[in-house]
Amino acid sequence: MVTTEICVFNLLDTITLQDLLAADGVHQSSLSTVRSQPGCQTIYWGIGIQESQKLFWFIEWDSLSSHQTFQSLPTYPPFVSKALSIANPTHPSGPISVLHYNLPTPLSLLSPKSSPKPLLEYFALPLNTSLPDYQSSLSTVLDILSSGLKNYHDGPIEATYAFAIDEGHENESLSLICWRDKDQHAAFLETDTFKNAAPKMQELAMGPPLVSHIDFQEWE
Repeated sequence: MVTTEICVFNLLDTITLQDLLAADGVHQSSLSTVRSQPGCQTIYWGIGIQESQKLFWFIEWDSLSSHQTFQSLPTYPPFVSKALSIANPTHPSGPISVLHYNLPTPLSLLSPKSSPKPLLEYFALPLNTSLPDYQSSLSTVLDILSSGLKNYHDGPIEATYAFAIDEGHENESLSLICWRDKDQHAAFLETDTFKNAAPKMQELAMGPPLVSHIDFQEWE
């Protein structure tokens, strides 16, 4: 099963998109290191549209064990140190967050790079673990939303969701939605499907969601 590692960097204020694209820069070197690892199938990366100092990596591994093998190598700690040199160590959320998901539809299938570049919505919602059956309760809501997206009159709109598989983070849910543009997204927010789902998600949440729209780079 494909496991998607998602890294969210909080970049230093001095880091620009040009820095991230520079062939001889830290970022491209770090991407090359990951791409060269056995089991790494593809990487998507981009920056937040609303928050340009957020950098997103979506790394698809053929299995979680392949990533764990990379992490066990003696070259891994220096790789991490180098990769994090562009991140802000004093950011309130830390320099980076890393979680793993077994998405039913990996991003490479959800939106192949041969298709038009989507406006990807990243919707991460932490759930209240004191509630009974919090995962299944959210799944019920998200299944209804997914059906609404698939059957939307100005669609279909591709989407997928999953819960983190990292120990201690099973309450972290993630939805990825491929919008055509911001107008399509804004219009869907006015539908009954969304308006009925939104309060139910709020009831299950432990805190506010992290919502970002991502401008993918190096789209093929």
